[in-house]
Amino acid sequence: MRIRGYILTHLVQVFAGTLAVLYAVMLIVQWVRLGRALSIRDVDVLILAMVPMSSFVIPMGLIFSILLVLERLSVESEIIAMKACGVRLGTINAPILFLAIICMLVHLAISSYLGPLSMKKIQSDLVREAPKKILAFIEEREFNDTFKGIVVYVEAVNQKKKQLKGIYIETSGRENAVITSEKGTIEPNRGSITMLLKNGSIFMASKQADRYLTFDEYAFTIEADFASELRIKSYDTATQPEFKRLLEQKANPKRIKEYHNRYAFPVFNLILGLVGISFGIQSPRSPKFTGFIVGLATVLGYYLVFVMSDRLVKVGVLHPILSAWLPNVIFLSVLLAAWTWRAVGMKKRGGRLRTS
Repeated sequence: MRIRGYILTHLVQVFAGTLAVLYAVMLIVQWVRLGRALSIRDVDVLILAMVPMSSFVIPMGLIFSILLVLERLSVESEIIAMKACGVRLGTINAPILFLAIICMLVHLAISSYLGPLSMKKIQSDLVREAPKKILAFIEEREFNDTFKGIVVYVEAVNQKKKQLKGIYIETSGRENAVITSEKGTIEPNRGSITMLLKNGSIFMASKQADRYLTFDEYAFTIEADFASELRIKSYDTATQPEFKRLLEQKANPKRIKEYHNRYAFPVFNLILGLVGISFGIQSPRSPKFTGFIVGLATVLGYYLVFVMSDRLVKVGVLHPILSAWLPNVIFLSVLLAAWTWRAVGMKKRGGRLRTS
């Protein structure tokens, strides 16, 4: 019992440290992704973003913590000492499997319910606040096509006064129009943005006729779908029962695969536990950072298989349900092959010892 507690304590400590590092990296990534719509005051949004991020952080933290702990115990000959004292491998492996099962259950809850609920809250908060921060989407002296059907160019932006100078707007649709203005201001509304332009001109081209107008003041309204601008998909904010109803309405291969990914990916935590058990215990003379390299190879291998299966679904070669579970099947097959190879090697070594 003490041995299990000793190993579990080390696992939890390394696991917590690994999670802290991974969360920090992922938060930076999220900040870059949503940075235009975020400010320092939006700390609650970043904290909420940590919940769906856990779907990626937990498996990586699990495999690295298992491999690093087992490597340290191996290098310091603690594993050899435990075996010499009659401690079975099952006793050593039990805390690892326990942590893997806990991670699997937490991951399942996050991917099915907690993650989508967090994404829904993040989306509503950002969509509500985005019109007030529209100037963050407009960069000086750059052609901006953030809003569908509209290209905006601004020579200078005053963030505090919400003023623009040297404005160029091009619209596409039934009537193509080019609007220029010396200056203007922005007034955010719910679901739209009004640009109050001053001292400018409008050139409109259509099949019937071309028109050229000048104005002292002109209100140009942009209908903005901020939810789509933030690139948050409808199923990202749907819990598993809600996702099932979405599939009943529109069951395309991408959605079907994503639905089953929410079950397959958590199960991968259990497989990672087996990977750690199989490759974590090293010889005391093994090179340093072997565990880290194996962990990195595992994460990279899973990513490559995941991307490959996703591509096969897109071209119609692989069924989306099979594609969701393919990485798990491949990793289990590799584990079985490794166990078989080791078992055969042990039998051969045993036969040589008897012969000698």
